[in-house]
Amino acid sequence: MNKKAVGFVYALLTVIILSACSTEEVTTNHSDPQVSVSTTVKPLTKKEFSEVEISELTSPSKQDFRKVHVVLILRGTDYLSNIQVKLPNYKQAFNNMKDDQQIRYWFGSGADEEQENKNIYTREFVLYTKDLNDQQIKDILATGKIKASWVLKDTKTKNQEEFAAGKNIKFKEK
Repeated sequence: MNKKAVGFVYALLTVIILSACSTEEVTTNHSDPQVSVSTTVKPLTKKEFSEVEISELTSPSKQDFRKVHVVLILRGTDYLSNIQVKLPNYKQAFNNMKDDQQIRYWFGSGADEEQENKNIYTREFVLYTKDLNDQQIKDILATGKIKASWVLKDTKTKNQEEFAAGKNIKFKEK
């Protein structure tokens, strides 16, 4: 019985050594990235309002404008390549509201930042919101879809997904 146990141990060690010396490439199946989207709508500060061009409006006030801040974070990007993200065209969405002839999207900017194992996509814009309520703003923000595509480095598999742009919308009073 002792000889059988020793033989089994030798066989097991041989298998372990041979598998460790294998020349096959080991692939690790990493999952798709984690995605988070957050949107904040808040009033302009006095300084921000002072930078808004208002000459075309009749009696505008600071309360007639709001700033929208959208942040999309992709986590787990170290295992991805060819990442492409397309955010909604908010200018078109707000300036083409049904039954509204007013220009709503005033100006905006954006930034894309690659960090260790995550990418951050930020958009910030100012809206003329006079005669709009929070629900109307939320409805327009929520109609947009964020489209993202990427290739998993280990399997070369191309993936594509859509995310609701208006999933986490918060309205702040200050």
